[in-house]
Amino acid sequence: MDFLYALRTMRRAPVFSVAVIVTVALAIGANAAIFSVVNAVILRPLPFGDPRGLVQVAERNDVLRLPNFGSSVLNYLSWKEQTRTLDLAAVGFASFALSGSGEPEQFTGNRISTSLMRVLELSPVAGRAFVDDEERPNAARVAMISEGLWKRRFGRDPGLIGRTVTLNDLDYTIVGVAPAALTLISGGDIWVPLPIDPAKEIRLNHVLFTVGRLRAGVTIAQAQDEVKAIAARIAGQYPEMKDWTVQLTTFYDTFVSRQLQAALLVLLAAVVCVLLIACANIANLLLARAAGRQREIAIRTAMGAGRTRLLRQLLVESLTLSSVGGAIGVTAAIVAVPAIARSLPPNLLPVSDITVDRTVLLFAFVITIATGIFFGVVPSWRASRVDLNAMLKTAGRTSAGAVRPRLRNTLAAAELALATVLLIGAGLMIKTLTELQHVRLGFESKGVLTFQLAPPTVRYPLQTKAPQFYQALIEALQSIPGVKGAAVSSGVPFGGGNYTQTPMATVGPSPLPPDTLVPIDWRVVSPGFFKALGIPLLRGRAFTDGDATPVTIVSLATARKFWGDSDPIGRMLHRNGDSKGVTVVGVVGDVHTTALNQDSPALYYPMARTVWPLMDVIVRGDGDPHLALPAARQKVRELDPLLPLSNVRTLDEWIANSAAQPRLNAQLLAVFALVAILIAAIGIYGVLAYSVTQRTREIGLRMALGAPRARVLRLIVGEGMMVSLAGVAAGLAAAYVFSSALDSLVFGVRVHDPFTFAAVAGLLSTVALAACTLPAHRASRVDPMVALREE
Repeated sequence: MDFLYALRTMRRAPVFSVAVIVTVALAIGANAAIFSVVNAVILRPLPFGDPRGLVQVAERNDVLRLPNFGSSVLNYLSWKEQTRTLDLAAVGFASFALSGSGEPEQFTGNRISTSLMRVLELSPVAGRAFVDDEERPNAARVAMISEGLWKRRFGRDPGLIGRTVTLNDLDYTIVGVAPAALTLISGGDIWVPLPIDPAKEIRLNHVLFTVGRLRAGVTIAQAQDEVKAIAARIAGQYPEMKDWTVQLTTFYDTFVSRQLQAALLVLLAAVVCVLLIACANIANLLLARAAGRQREIAIRTAMGAGRTRLLRQLLVESLTLSSVGGAIGVTAAIVAVPAIARSLPPNLLPVSDITVDRTVLLFAFVITIATGIFFGVVPSWRASRVDLNAMLKTAGRTSAGAVRPRLRNTLAAAELALATVLLIGAGLMIKTLTELQHVRLGFESKGVLTFQLAPPTVRYPLQTKAPQFYQALIEALQSIPGVKGAAVSSGVPFGGGNYTQTPMATVGPSPLPPDTLVPIDWRVVSPGFFKALGIPLLRGRAFTDGDATPVTIVSLATARKFWGDSDPIGRMLHRNGDSKGVTVVGVVGDVHTTALNQDSPALYYPMARTVWPLMDVIVRGDGDPHLALPAARQKVRELDPLLPLSNVRTLDEWIANSAAQPRLNAQLLAVFALVAILIAAIGIYGVLAYSVTQRTREIGLRMALGAPRARVLRLIVGEGMMVSLAGVAAGLAAAYVFSSALDSLVFGVRVHDPFTFAAVAGLLSTVALAACTLPAHRASRVDPMVALREE
């Protein structure tokens, strides 16, 4: 009965009902959408068997400030041999050209130890996992592919298991299809066993990602103590390992960074603020509506309805409104979340399975019910406290039973306070994005096309034929009309390529203490690399095709680290544990390579000596870089028709991806803040409009006694602005306290930036003034005789 009566009440006030339902739907939908991401990334367990027992086992060097570095093969073998607390597995990077069945295609992948699937407690979707014998160097060549690749390229053909495919010009037998969870470890699509030949490895070659599972009854603290003791024994045996130890990190902390956690929690807090603002606004609407229904409630009371009965009926009406709005909001979220997930840049989130699951639905149900109770309880309580005698005596007078303004003013001020906090957060993120977009990158990105190639080492040995192939490719690319330059590198800026760090020391006089090691980023480049990217040569010379001797070019920051303002040309650098040095022949400008808010010292080696298995090709054109792609693809085919291109992107696209998270933060916070401002402005307008309606007789009396219209205007605007400024002031204080939560997300701006605080205060005060003007103008036009006659 209560529900049916609530539906009839909604039909009698369709405009009011639609306004409330739409407001709730927007707030619940936004909360469900953001919570679905928070649930997938932060709350939902990682898709492995008992993920709480999984850790990353990484090397650490506090002297060189290298936390959670990769593992070397030899150290991995030592840990595996000596540990009693962990089951270990290793992952190494690889790249595979798949040919022989359709168009050749390049894939990232991994060489994995045969124990990896057991350690992760994963089972293949089809076929089997690797067995221990397949890890031997001369074992039969086998491979697993991802579930996504199986579906996309092979149509989920069950007959693929046992079939031979060609990877990097070698035949491999497909033995299994790995579950999607395995891609979280590597992001690849093809896996082959990891053969290990200790005689070919060195202790300082950190090339593995090592996974560990705590054995039964072992805590992470106990395992940490054990691996530190093992690292100490290794350091005692091998002098080059004296400053290295081992750090265990939970899988959760490995794959979900603190910055990502902070960003998602800030966005969740933002949509909760929007929900609270919506609740306050709807509560104000219900308070106004309750005043208009007091005669109805008085009649029902006179007919015997008890206060509890009335309160229950009014709460059912509120819950019905919130439930309808919540259902619409959740439906919108179910439709929107997959589209949002598809639109996100790749690798922005550690998981791709973002859905509105049972946890999200439960969350939406709880906040829908809580919302209905929150915005309905106070208006329902006040409406049920009607004074029957007074109400029936005053009959239909508009001033009777008026709700005291204090509660409505408080709710309106709270809306503005929350909107202030949201807008300050959005302002800081927008300013961060602006600062990132104005960072001097150190290179020219316009007109640059990049793609990756991985010539099979069977036909292109890295020390001989691979450099020759790339030299021929560069010459071919430079012959394309409109191409201004072409080059090859082991990594392009922001491309996530083969960047690596090596501890380096200088020979001879230096501001640094003797034998001080400094971690330096390094990459292999062709002679035209600096010209193609517009990186300035500051001193010395660039590489030439004949640079086969041990030479290097350093960035300006590297030169200053090792030699201060002295001339670095002709000086020597050597790697940690390597007596052979390289001679500096040139100095180039500093370049941002991995993050817009961070530039790193770097050194470059000439391509003439060796290349990496996977290299980035750079093509600079006259205009739109995409126009050079067909000709570049043709030039590659002319050199090797079986060699596929991969990761084809412009340099500007790589840079845009690096700013994807701050851009998303800024956009979402800005949208939430604008919605909050709109709702808050409507709230202020509603408070004053209701006040004018309730005070019509008072205003008419003032004007009958000679009060000028301007004074009435100032009276109403002043009343609204007092509420507004109190809300803005409270919001500024709250933002000052809570803005420190954004500290890890901002760049180039302080979290207590006075300009942002002042601009937000000015904007919201202006919006509030605009919201006050219409009711005030209406009040100033009250006809005194009409107002007094109505009373």
